[in-house]
Amino acid sequence: MRLSRRIALALLLSSVLCSCVQAGEDPAPLTQETKAQKDARMKWWREARFGLFIHWGIYSVPAGFWKDKPVDGIGEWIMHNGKIPVA
Repeated sequence: MRLSRRIALALLLSSVLCSCVQAGEDPAPLTQETKAQKDARMKWWREARFGLFIHWGIYSVPAGFWKDKPVDGIGEWIMHNGKIPVA
């Protein structure tokens, strides 16, 4: 199960990278920009107060399994759905 999730993540990331190339965007200029250029480019983002939070915390460790058995539901509910003791 964990291997299939890693494969799915790798496919997702590669498709995102490919879509940038297919769209005709050249990713190289972003790696060569100065701090001032990056600040100017990111100004709208900071002012709009957008953000992205990816949580790879404690709920990703069990990855939907408890004592080698699958637990249904979303990760945050694994203790409840799998009847896992706090201890």
